[in-house]
Amino acid sequence: MLNLKIPREFQNLLAKQCYKNHIQFRTLVSAEFSNRNAWQARLAAPVFKQIKMQEYFVTLDKKFTQEFRGSAIDVDIFANNVQSSTQAEHMEELMFKLRRTPHTLHTLDSTHHAAVRAMLDFGSAENLVKMLDDRMNYGLFLDEYSAVLVLDKFLKTGDHQAAARCASQLMLQEENFKIANALGNLACWRYISSSEKIDWFYPDEIQVDENPDEVIRVRVQTVPNKYTDDHFDLRDPDKIIGKTLLYFNKNSNDIVGRSLVILGEHLFGSEDSVIAMLKDGGEVAKAVLEILEQSNKENIVEAAKSAKSADIDIDAKLFEASNNEIKENAGNMIQQQKDIYQKWQDTRDQELKKYYEAMQRSARIQSIEETKAQLTATEEQLFFFDNLDSYEMELVDKEKAFLRTLPRTNWNISNYPQSKYYKKKLAPDGERKIARWEKKEQKLGPPK
Repeated sequence: MLNLKIPREFQNLLAKQCYKNHIQFRTLVSAEFSNRNAWQARLAAPVFKQIKMQEYFVTLDKKFTQEFRGSAIDVDIFANNVQSSTQAEHMEELMFKLRRTPHTLHTLDSTHHAAVRAMLDFGSAENLVKMLDDRMNYGLFLDEYSAVLVLDKFLKTGDHQAAARCASQLMLQEENFKIANALGNLACWRYISSSEKIDWFYPDEIQVDENPDEVIRVRVQTVPNKYTDDHFDLRDPDKIIGKTLLYFNKNSNDIVGRSLVILGEHLFGSEDSVIAMLKDGGEVAKAVLEILEQSNKENIVEAAKSAKSADIDIDAKLFEASNNEIKENAGNMIQQQKDIYQKWQDTRDQELKKYYEAMQRSARIQSIEETKAQLTATEEQLFFFDNLDSYEMELVDKEKAFLRTLPRTNWNISNYPQSKYYKKKLAPDGERKIARWEKKEQKLGPPK
């Protein structure tokens, strides 16, 4: 066996890196938290056993694109029955089309949850993040339970980009989820402190002008609105991640929370607030001060260098805070989610029953209308000769009404005033005057 002597500084560096990797790829919530058995129990319902997903997708696609009668309950059934990556893509398309109908108002809570879990199991992180960020076109939102599942998975796999962007959705929704907010805080810090340069947006989300030198002038009728609400209109990654840190740490009084608030103010662009907090004498985490010292604002750099530094591991503290929230609240969330799954199943059954009754009522009304039309036709055949006179009078009235719609071309010229303009033009010998087109045909002679 080789006995290699490793220098102490490399031992410390290796131990620190292994510790970070251990935290990064370690799942926070337990396998029990996913409630896999309770979630799979929904498939025991008869409605899911009778559906052939490929045929069902074709039917729903036809409903939305041609018949314009797709419903929210149809999309909910499809989303809850996704079992492959292809079906996950079809679900994404159906949610996009549902959003463009009035039925989007009736979207069930189970649809959001099922869509998120389907994308986690069979879709991609990129598609899920895009759906969450494109609220106008998909209308997909995280609930408390699905937010924990999403953040836990992305933190476990080390996908800092997806984790931070999902955490920003909690800020935009202004949710007060204890476990999810703690995980979101950890996700934002890992995104900022990552040694790799990670873009906020995916490549195909950034619009690139293929002809930057070409100038296209378009005449517009209105002046564009330059107003932004600094919330839903935010597209600057620094401002989004900064406001997310401010939201998650607004009630924190410890050094980590205070340091992240300062970092959030810096990223959001509040220069005066950052300098004031750095100069008030409180301790700031060393890792945050190192980030501030790289700023292009000289006054922020000077304030960061003069601030009181605290050698504290932010990642370990945030991980510990998340773990404490999980130990305290995970058990209740698991039981509550089981009850919610059962409640969603009952709601779906009620909606299906209403839908079935409405279809039966519509079918009965249509059958009655067809029977009435058939009876009317039979009555006309049986009593045709008895009503012959009335039919003939009706025909005369219709003919007169039709003639009144025609242009008046049969005027009687003799009734007009005796003016030369209205009199018939005759030849000197009293015969009708020959028209010019007749003279032209006589001159040309018979066709050859």
